[in-house]
Amino acid sequence: MQPIHEDPHARGRAGEAIAALFLESRGYTILARNVRVQRRELDLVAERGHLLVAIEVKWRRAGDAHGGASQAWRPAQRTRAAEAWLTARAMFPHGEERPWRFDLVTIEERANGLQLEHHRGAWSPANTWW
Repeated sequence: MQPIHEDPHARGRAGEAIAALFLESRGYTILARNVRVQRRELDLVAERGHLLVAIEVKWRRAGDAHGGASQAWRPAQRTRAAEAWLTARAMFPHGEERPWRFDLVTIEERANGLQLEHHRGAWSPANTWW
């Protein structure tokens, strides 16, 4: 078995678990994890009050040659996430009627530990409410 920092799937699962715990500590209720819509996936779906939130989680090593965790959510991935969400939100109570947004949770491995950041409203497809 590879150490978690070398196994991208294990790191992804751990990152999603860390992000879920963090969000729950901030008053979010996690409604679903790894929501699959056709070949697309939403890492987390949460609610806070009446707001629904689709959350992408990215974990990278600080100083990664391809950029940090916040640069890892590329435009094509955002478009696929939006397509998945437009279909998936009907799966949640009154999802089509509720306000929603996309958040990004980034986790970066640093020499002194992990750094987590929650980027609220990190991305907005055209013609959305916020």
